[in-house]
Amino acid sequence: MTHAVVPGVRAHVTAVVVSHNGERWLPRLIEALAGATRTPDRVLAVDTGSRDGSAALLRAAFGDDSVGAVRAGAGFGAAIRAALDGAARRTGEKRSAAGGVAAGPRRGSPSPDEWLWLLHDDCCPAAEALDELIAVGTADPAVAVVGCRVRAWPRGRRLLEVGVTIGGTGRRETGLEPGEYDQGQHDEVRDVLAVSSAGMLVRRDVWESLGGFDRRLPFFRDDVDFGWRTVRAGHRVVVAPAAVLFHVEASARGVREGSRAAAHPHRADREAALFTLLANVSRGLVVYQYVRLLLGSLLRMLGYLLGKLPGAAYDEVLATVSVLGRPWRIVGARIHRRRTATAPRATVRRLLPPWWSPYSAGLEAVLERFSGSARGAAGAVATSTRRLRGARPEPPERGLSPEDVVPMPAGEGTLAWPGRHPLATLTALLTVLALVATRGLWGSGLLQGGGLPPSPDAAGAWWRLMGESWHQVGLGSTQLASPYVVALAVPATVLGGKAWLVVDLLMLLAVPLAGLGAWACSRRLVEGRATRLWMTATFALLPAVTGTATAGRVGTVAATVLLPWVALAATSLLDRGGGGWRSAWATALLLAAASAFAPVLWPMAVVLAAIAVPWLLASRGFGGAALVLRVAVALAAVPLLLLPWSLRFLHHPELVLTEAGLIDPHTAAVGGSAWQLLLGRLGAPGAAPWWLTCGILLAALLAFLRTDRRSQVSGAWVVIAVALGFTAAMSRYVTTVPGVGVAANVWLGVPVLVAQGAAIVAAGYAAEGAVAAIRSGSFGWRQPLAAGVALLAVATPFAAAAWWVAIAPHGDLHRGAAVPLPAYMTQAMGGGVRVLVVSTSGSPSVYTVYAGDGLRLGDDGVLPTRSMSGATSLVTELLSDAGPAGVRGLAADGIGYLVLRAPAAPSAVAQLDGVPGLTRASSNPAVELGWHVDLPLSTGDPGGPRLSHHVWWLVGEALAWLVALTLAAPAARRGGGEPPRVRRTTDTAPGARPAGTPEPARVGAHR
Repeated sequence: MTHAVVPGVRAHVTAVVVSHNGERWLPRLIEALAGATRTPDRVLAVDTGSRDGSAALLRAAFGDDSVGAVRAGAGFGAAIRAALDGAARRTGEKRSAAGGVAAGPRRGSPSPDEWLWLLHDDCCPAAEALDELIAVGTADPAVAVVGCRVRAWPRGRRLLEVGVTIGGTGRRETGLEPGEYDQGQHDEVRDVLAVSSAGMLVRRDVWESLGGFDRRLPFFRDDVDFGWRTVRAGHRVVVAPAAVLFHVEASARGVREGSRAAAHPHRADREAALFTLLANVSRGLVVYQYVRLLLGSLLRMLGYLLGKLPGAAYDEVLATVSVLGRPWRIVGARIHRRRTATAPRATVRRLLPPWWSPYSAGLEAVLERFSGSARGAAGAVATSTRRLRGARPEPPERGLSPEDVVPMPAGEGTLAWPGRHPLATLTALLTVLALVATRGLWGSGLLQGGGLPPSPDAAGAWWRLMGESWHQVGLGSTQLASPYVVALAVPATVLGGKAWLVVDLLMLLAVPLAGLGAWACSRRLVEGRATRLWMTATFALLPAVTGTATAGRVGTVAATVLLPWVALAATSLLDRGGGGWRSAWATALLLAAASAFAPVLWPMAVVLAAIAVPWLLASRGFGGAALVLRVAVALAAVPLLLLPWSLRFLHHPELVLTEAGLIDPHTAAVGGSAWQLLLGRLGAPGAAPWWLTCGILLAALLAFLRTDRRSQVSGAWVVIAVALGFTAAMSRYVTTVPGVGVAANVWLGVPVLVAQGAAIVAAGYAAEGAVAAIRSGSFGWRQPLAAGVALLAVATPFAAAAWWVAIAPHGDLHRGAAVPLPAYMTQAMGGGVRVLVVSTSGSPSVYTVYAGDGLRLGDDGVLPTRSMSGATSLVTELLSDAGPAGVRGLAADGIGYLVLRAPAAPSAVAQLDGVPGLTRASSNPAVELGWHVDLPLSTGDPGGPRLSHHVWWLVGEALAWLVALTLAAPAARRGGGEPPRVRRTTDTAPGARPAGTPEPARVGAHR
């Protein structure tokens, strides 16, 4: 019920001060209340178990009768209720039905002229603040809550809040820019969803009717929740910008001693945010919001883990479980709010921020990290221009104050920024080169070719593949998908479900992606910037010059991107005084991720570890034994992290020789060109000439001349020897294409690229300080030899980049349809019909069975191994002496169409035309010839639930990875020692802060 304000009646204001260990801020508040132009009619204070002198200060200022006490840990709303109830007991006021009290003695319902002014112990209102609040509050009878313009303590111009709202992810939205200063830009009185509880003026009758702050929100977001309920009850919440209040935000910033909220501010704030949204959103959005917050919290947790903040990730998990795991609390809160909600939800909707607001804020936070570098670059360019002109810096334009002048740092010209940011410069250069070199491969259609099948239509297909018990792949499969599918599904989900985009970025931008890891790894190995740049560029170009990218070898490309990170973690583990167990778990995680794409990496790591064990024990004694234990745990954790997929290798050890992607039956044999493997040549289409990178091998061989670096160079050559040993062993085997039965040569890309990477490391070790080493010796044959090899090695990345951009062909990569079949066949496949495609151009004939949405990336790991010999015999029978039995075999396997790829052998075409049960289907003879099977088909699908125990394996694997991520992430220092104290000095200029006064980051809360 809305009350009319009685003209001429003076508003009665009761100020309620809540304190908890606020001794250092209370004197300012007490002084401000005493010197205000309008003082409250009554001041009530309550102390929440302070261990300092807060209670004594309150009693000295307001008297013993006006000060109460509650237990430590009581929330802000509970403290206000205790203060009002204590005053009622002392004065004989009657309690209202809502559990509050009436302000006048022995009156039943509070008057609309009675107001509560809520004050924190760490706030300080300006002298005229209460006057301005009352003026706005009494101007319209619909106004129930009035808030202040909140600025930084103690007398700062930086704005904290001028009204607040809440985003769809729970983010506290103020509508202010980070660090925005008060320049009169927010002077209008306006309606908002909520105002800060610090300085909030609320009508007493509305407070009682709504029951005050929700007791489920003891520390944070209680003001947002109360404002939401106030608006839904048909009242207005407005902000009075002329009422200025200065606020420390002690609890949110973690500077309040002994506060439960300050101990875990992120957890408390996140719990309150989740609860506030779910308790107040419309009925139709509850389920959607529930799922959105759950998924968002999981992504935030992963972000914290990757950002080396395991404590924040732990808080995020606890907050999510605490709120989403107790839905009955949300149901109870929604029932309570429904009793007072009378206004339409549109009144709240217009006060909420747009849906994209939290995502825009997140993007701005990322871009903000680069703004300082951009400003520094701009200053360097400006200073360089002034120096070239020989003039002094021009004075600022008339009208600018000294605070507005941005000082320009001295620079070294326009090339100063690339010199200070070599990684950004090199990455940008490699990205531009990649975009130019892959021209023609960007556009419509799905990227495919060689070992790369088309990507699925969306990331959801990868997630379903991991959980399905029956896969519509080939003749049907019950295999468990490879874990590399998850490694692709996660970034695809983050990119809006665009699976094709992840594949395009990986295959077409493999060079800059590999460069990022190579730079990080080179920083640990060598110190010289020029050497690191050479190592990074040379390694990054390996996917291009070796032809692995143009051959569609997605497993090798992904392993190349991950290998530098594996090496970085492994060297950190082996270094003296390294990361200890954190490095061990980091090595396990990265090696497991790389092994998911290329399984051969794990046995290679085991062999390298076995070689290193005697050296570790001999050189480090007891410390070496502890290190060996950590190495053993790191290696043992890899197959555990890849369960249950890793169990397949016990029954089929030959799968170690495969990798992510299809097995290409056209893989070239080693033969007489085995010597080219030393130079990184694999016989892949689109590879560079062998002589283009011979400088890498020569530099690695010449590295042994550096006697002072011989131990490091020897270690790199041990890796080269192991990699070449695996290459030689793997070249002796052939593998079988799953589901087809055709033999194919083993792809040797991964061990060859490991050898190339180790050779680059050996050359980098030798190049570090090489000039000084050569000068220190007497002139001889070493100097000209070293100079020649060095010149050849330095020219390698430049020559490779030039060849890649100007000459390199696209190899097997191309864009096309996911299923290269007529539309009516593709449509029939959606109904469960399979299509057998046979190519007779080679010997033996190669065939593929298409089912569902065709063969996509990820399906290669679940291709059926059953009936390969039977399917091969069936194809052979159809093409030689086909009869009714062969057609019945097609129907029994659910094959509704038989297709011969052009050029088709005339004898095979004539043979199939005469088979009873096969009818010529419509097709393009220049591309393929098709026949329809005129018999009832059997799908071979066992039916039943698609999701089975595979889901539980997936959940268990996810939990194992999360545990390993937590163990690998170092604990971040989020403050320590004595909390920083707030300086009692005045801001001297906009943007200025006294030296030595830290300003902790906000967590989106207000106290």
